Amino acid sequence: MTQSDAILVDAIWPHLREVLSVFAGGITVVDGTLTCEVVRTTNDAFLLRAYAAFRRHSGGGEVAITVDVQRNDQHLSFESDVCTDDGTIVAAGPSATVSISESQSRVEASINGWMRDFECFLSDSKSAVVAATSQLDPKGTRPRKSPENDPRRPR
Repeated sequence: MTQSDAILVDAIWPHLREVLSVFAGGITVVDGTLTCEVVRTTNDAFLLRAYAAFRRHSGGGEVAITVDVQRNDQHLSFESDVCTDDGTIVAAGPSATVSISESQSRVEASINGWMRDFECFLSDSKSAVVAATSQLDPKGTRPRKSPENDPRRPR
């Protein structure tokens, strides 16, 4: 990661962490058996990978709100979703491509625009997140399948 990439991540993370933490607090208040971890990582593929992971038990199934930021030449790509640990998308979040060759004020405005869209997405997705987390097995194993989505159920 270059120094300019590190500066970008350091500028994005505090607000994103706050948004994820506040949302997570609203979910765990609805269901006190859930825990939530808000984390950020970085690797060769992702300039920033942030997530809020909801679990009932360590090692059990999880529902996560994910944000991935990649740098491709002079662009930042933002992707977000709510998904389960088996890769099932519960809700597709907003995405954006931000040109970092623009002025700093335009880059900040574009990132802030995506952040507002992300906050609206979380607000709109709260019931879907609550429903998905309610399917997590109370014994800490895989999410329970709801009867209407069970592939073995006669149609």
